[in-house]
This record gives sequence, C-alpha cells and structure tokens, in this order.
Amino acid sequence: MGEAGVKTLLIDKGKESIGGTCLNVGCIPTKSYLESASFVSKIPYFEQTGINLDFKGLNLAQLREKTIKLKTEIRTGVLWMLEQAKVELLYGSASFVDAKTIEVDDKKITFEKCIIATGSKIRQLPQLPIDSKFIISNSDVFKLNRLPKSIAIVGVGPIACEFATFFNAFGVEVTLIGRSSQLLPNEDEDISKALLRVFKKSNIRIITSATVTKAKLNEDSVELFLDANQESIKCELVLCAIGRIPNCESLNLENANVKVDERGFVEITPSLRSSQKHIYAIGDCIDTPAFAHTAYAEAKIATKNIINSESKTNTHITPSTIFTNPQIASCGLKERDAKKQGREIEVKKAFFKVNAKAKIHGDDSGFAKVIVCAKSAVVLGASIIGVEATEIIHELVFAVEKKLTITELREVIHAHPTVSEIITYL
Repeated sequence: MGEAGVKTLLIDKGKESIGGTCLNVGCIPTKSYLESASFVSKIPYFEQTGINLDFKGLNLAQLREKTIKLKTEIRTGVLWMLEQAKVELLYGSASFVDAKTIEVDDKKITFEKCIIATGSKIRQLPQLPIDSKFIISNSDVFKLNRLPKSIAIVGVGPIACEFATFFNAFGVEVTLIGRSSQLLPNEDEDISKALLRVFKKSNIRIITSATVTKAKLNEDSVELFLDANQESIKCELVLCAIGRIPNCESLNLENANVKVDERGFVEITPSLRSSQKHIYAIGDCIDTPAFAHTAYAEAKIATKNIINSESKTNTHITPSTIFTNPQIASCGLKERDAKKQGREIEVKKAFFKVNAKAKIHGDDSGFAKVIVCAKSAVVLGASIIGVEATEIIHELVFAVEKKLTITELREVIHAHPTVSEIITYL
C-alpha cells in the first residue's frame, strides 16, 4: 500500500519480530535445519559414488548461529523493502480502543482502514505444560545448543513430521505420538502410508490413536503416560507439536466489534473483510490454510480491495508443502474428498522408480498421484511424495487452477533428465 501512495503504518512487537512466524520460528529456520538433515541423509549415496565424507556429527550450536545469520539477512531485506515503500514502522503491543482507534503502548492512533495480520501462536496442552527445558515447543528447538539422545514428539501433523525427519537424521531416538489414526491426517491416505513406511524403515517409532494424559518430570528425563494401553514412554526431551492457534487474544477485538468464531479466528467475508467493513484480516488469524504463501496472496487481495474499493476474493489453488524426507506436496481435491462428494474420478499414479533424475539424486522412492474427472478428464487434484515434490507441485497447481485435462498436462514437453518428467508418466 505504501508503494501505491497510501499512508501506511506497520505495527509489530519489535524489530526482531519483523517477518512474523515464517521468518523467525517457522518456515525459514525449519527449512534451514532440514537442509542439513537432507545432506546427511545422502551421505551413504555419496559414498557409493566415490566421495568419502568423514562425518563426525552435528554441531547444533553452529547450525543455530548460521540460521540466525540467515534470518537477519532476510529481515534486513524486508526492512529495506518497507523503507523503499515509505512504510512507517511502530514497535509495541497493539490493541483496539474502538473501531477507528488502536492503542500501542499508551499511544493512541486513529485509522481509516486496518488489516489484522497477527498470525498464530503455539497451541498447548494442559497435561503437557511447556517449560522450554524438558517440554519444548517448535520455537524452542531453535534455542537448543545440543541434540538430545531421545525425543518424543507429540503430534503427527506437518510440524511434528518435519522435526521427526530432522532429529532422526542425526541419530536421535525419535518417537511420534498422535491422536490421529494416520500421519499427516490432512494429506492423501496413500501419501501418509508411504511416509509411515519410510519413517519405520528409519527406525522412527510411531504411536497413533493415542493421547498423552500426563507428563512426569524426572531429574534428567520426562516420562509420558498414554491412554492407549496405559503405556508410558521415557525420553530426554518432549516436543509438543500439535499445531498453532490464532494470535488474537490481546487485540481486544470486542472493542472494535470485530467478531471471532468459537476457535478464535477472525470472521471474514470472501473479500477478507471482518464484521467491520473497513477492517480486514489475513493469514493465520483467519480460518484459511496456514501457510506463508496463503498469507502473501491474501495480503495482495486485501490491499487491492482497500486501495481500489474492490471486493476481490481468493480464487487461487493453494499448494501444501511438507519438507520431510521424502518431501510431500499436494493441491486441489484429495481422493477421499472426491469420493465423499460422490464424484466419478480416475486415479493416475506415476512412480519415481522410472525417473532417471530421481535415481541420479540417489532417491527414487515415492510417487505422484493425480485425481482426474472421469467425464471431462480435467485434473482435479494431485499429491506427490518424493524428491523435489515441493517444486514439482507448482506445475500441478497450475493444471488444477486452469482446469487442464490430463492429456494436456502430459503433452507438455519436459526437459530430460528432470524430476518433473514424472508428470509425463501419469
């Protein structure tokens, strides 16, 4: 909005908070850690090619410092862009006084339009209180200076599975515990089963359909008690990774008559307006896919609506990306959802076993799965597990959004050898 000439004020808690969850404790640091894990997982393959790597283990403190430098570099770039756009910055805790006024540390500010983009915060369990010492959150992982010998990760969603990948790669004994009956319950069942096989092969212990009922802290360990068979698990560290919740409690939204739902999400119209027409909401504080790329798209739509008095909505297909090893990505309709809707579909699968570039990468496991309308042959959705899945998915996002047929998708010429050639085998 600053570039469009609209006088714009950005309020954040502090300079170190600029960039939000993604930059500071989410996407960027997590993927930095996972990149190291990915490299280590390839050491056996490199040794087969004649490269002898004398790997002596991970210096976690060094990886932590490198990641801090990476975040600082990116934040510096963000601050530069804000400066170029003539956006004014104000640091402090904000709350609504009324529908036209915000208070920031005793300073009152009036506004014509407002965007709420406060993101999310860690979800906690009363029976698993986070002390950041024995029981930690995903944010606390980036404060560790050494690896534990064993860790129990409570949760089976993307955050939990990504950290299971990281710790397992460096020899930590990992146990995953989840209430769901499958890993990644929001993903395609075939994908979840494939990841389960990989995790079990990597000696990750998985306990599904179980709930932690109590945590007992010992001198140098934690004992978790489960409702399933009254089992208990002892480990050096517990990571609570059961997801995140809207970060709206301190905003005093009731003072502005901005409505929230029963889960704390700001209620919005399709054009991202709240119950107050001049107040918009985007990102993790609303009930849309909790991805940084979703928030970016919503930010563009909300600002256009404010600047041009439009009512644009988000009609785009959102990809889901999970940086486990192997990577997972999906978009559009899942097979189970199509069946629930009573749609006539065809399922197409192609396996990386036939992909030359996947073999060159040293990992030809996994597959691409596409859901196709049986009548029109239009691509309705896709799921991938395998090497570079988080990159390949964008071709399928485009296919779903533009309603391409499976034939049109297959006939696109792909460079050889590339992992994206998997699309031509569908």
